[in-house]
Amino acid sequence: MSRKSSRPRCPVCGLHQELCLCDELPVRELASDFVVVQHNRERNKPTSTGRVTAAVLRAPVLNYGAQDEVFDASALERPDTDYYVLYPIEGAATVDDAGTRPAPGRRRCFVILDGTWHQCSRMARRAPRVEAMPHLALPPGPPSRWGVRTPPNPAAVCTFEAATRLVEVLYGAEAAAPMVSFFTELSARMLGMRGRQPGHDDENKKAPSG
Repeated sequence: MSRKSSRPRCPVCGLHQELCLCDELPVRELASDFVVVQHNRERNKPTSTGRVTAAVLRAPVLNYGAQDEVFDASALERPDTDYYVLYPIEGAATVDDAGTRPAPGRRRCFVILDGTWHQCSRMARRAPRVEAMPHLALPPGPPSRWGVRTPPNPAAVCTFEAATRLVEVLYGAEAAAPMVSFFTELSARMLGMRGRQPGHDDENKKAPSG
């Protein structure tokens, strides 16, 4: 069956419309700002978690890589803001609240990349403004539970999981807990659409960004 004849999906959470979870989005009200830079090839993929990440964090989504569009970096150019991109290049510092705390009168903004591991690598190195930002790595954590995409390496997690771990580092487990619960249900419903149930095999799969 072609995609044109597929059952309609929610454009945010990617689930079939009757399974949509957007009424239960755990929108966070946090002192930090966030921006999602999404690779153009992820724009219409239902298994991309970049859109739901942006909805939860109240973040704009900047599209990168479209041949007929100029990358709009205006959201990354505020003079009163310190920007950081979450991508673990060699030598990147591990993110922590104290190390990124802004000076009085300034804000901080975390850029979260949405794409495959390879796409995120290219965006981190080539996207205007992003390439010059300090790069941060997440601390070690549990393997991904996003069992709907093929993992590129054992450390990879999907975009929503990366954002959840970032919120936990910055604001504690209590702030991140609603995101964890939401993602557990999102994963279960996405797997159920494919006739699968979360289980031991899925828990040990590690998904790429997306």
